[in-house]
Amino acid sequence: MKGKAEYIKYFLSNAPWVVYQRLTKKRKTYKSFCGHKLSMEATNSALKMAIISGGPFAAIRFGAVELSCLNNHEKIELGLASTYKQSVRYSMKNNAGFYPTDDKHLKEYGDILLSALRRIDFLGTSGAHMENYFFSKYCPQAEPLIYEGFEPLRGDWVSALYGKRVLVVSPFSSEIEFQYSRKDKLFAGHPEVCPDFELITLTAPLTCADAKPAVPSFFRSLELLEEAMERIDFDVMLCGAGAYGQFLCLKAKSLGKQAIQTGGATQTLFGILGKRWENREHVKKWVNEYWIRPYTKPEGFRKIEGGAYW
Repeated sequence: MKGKAEYIKYFLSNAPWVVYQRLTKKRKTYKSFCGHKLSMEATNSALKMAIISGGPFAAIRFGAVELSCLNNHEKIELGLASTYKQSVRYSMKNNAGFYPTDDKHLKEYGDILLSALRRIDFLGTSGAHMENYFFSKYCPQAEPLIYEGFEPLRGDWVSALYGKRVLVVSPFSSEIEFQYSRKDKLFAGHPEVCPDFELITLTAPLTCADAKPAVPSFFRSLELLEEAMERIDFDVMLCGAGAYGQFLCLKAKSLGKQAIQTGGATQTLFGILGKRWENREHVKKWVNEYWIRPYTKPEGFRKIEGGAYW
């Protein structure tokens, strides 16, 4: 009963923000979060110092889609809902690449991820609904940061990657390798934006939108990715892999490595533009004739926010 009351308390306190966001289309932003002061400067410094320290860590975020699924999962566990909403099933496959989206697999997703959150070190906050509830209940040990600061072109924490073995997990691994081979042309006169490091890539499967996955379930696909990671010698991982991201970052930490869930913005570090960043000044200012768009596309890619990554 106490758990249900606590959930309802957070839900009611978050409700006005949900109404505000729907009416204004503006995202909730924080100057403080659950008693922690937040700033882009502090976020950049925390990530930079964590990399320099050499110690293992996992910096992840709650994606809005994934958090909506966790919220639905929590409601079911507390007896406030009986099944997963159709909108959750759709967005988990379409946007995050999770499959199949039956109750059994969505429950497994929630059970595993929520129990693993106690091992994260940094949580990138993005203003998603009920984010404060899940932080307070499942990962209060983590240091909250501003998720936008995880984007490689938002600060200079990337400079700490100099000389390291950097594993980049992305569906656009071929494009990333090609672009890194000519990185001096991507940020002309500013080599510090994308420093010299040993690039290693691991291709994340595109299981979103209308893609027909080659393996039977998300968790089997995740196992294959984790097995591949175990065979790679790396120092830091940058991960942009949809619903796989949180799990892969935690896997990296378990291997004694460092991991940052840089999300969709991972591609921008390598001069790969997507619709989402066309008018965002921190990316737009660097775009030149050497930038490209991803040529790896799932069927129905425009269903993902109008083709946000392409």
